[in-house]
Amino acid sequence: PGLRLEMLARKPLWGDGMNYLHGTGHGIGAYLNVHEGPFGIGGGSSHAERIVNSVRMQQFYLAPLEEGMYLSDEPGFYLDGKFGVRLESDLVIVSAETRFDWGARPYLCFAYTTPVPFCRELVDMSLLSPTEVRWIDNFHAECRNVLTKELFAQAARAAGDSEAAQSEDVKRSIEWVIKATEPLCAATHMG
Repeated sequence: PGLRLEMLARKPLWGDGMNYLHGTGHGIGAYLNVHEGPFGIGGGSSHAERIVNSVRMQQFYLAPLEEGMYLSDEPGFYLDGKFGVRLESDLVIVSAETRFDWGARPYLCFAYTTPVPFCRELVDMSLLSPTEVRWIDNFHAECRNVLTKELFAQAARAAGDSEAAQSEDVKRSIEWVIKATEPLCAATHMG
């Protein structure tokens, strides 16, 4: 259920006595509602009594997550009168590859459907653990892989349609992708 994932998403902020006052994610799909069910990832900013007394919140946050469901992932933090940050991505739930296959339930994980690198100028390295830096670097490597393949495929499809202009656009785009997805810190890749 989304209520369990909510704790994982908020853990880093809760450890420093912070929180965000919105849900972490919601379903997206067939009818393109802003918060499409049948599930959601949230409840962490609500008092437990509110969830206990709300049938809608119970249905939304306790619904099972199943393979093939699409959802948003949008944790954030806002400091009134100072700043705010919100990281939004779209995900799909897929079968997870695990070392062991224990139990009757399948293991699931998320796959990003929005391969967009984080803006490097907005990343404060002093706030990241080595594990978080590796995660961002791995995510950026996947973004680079997906985006460059797509750019080359588009160039191949467009061959013949003002080929010179297409070639310059693809070249410029690939240069941007490579620069935007460089490892955050070369030292994290040593040893």
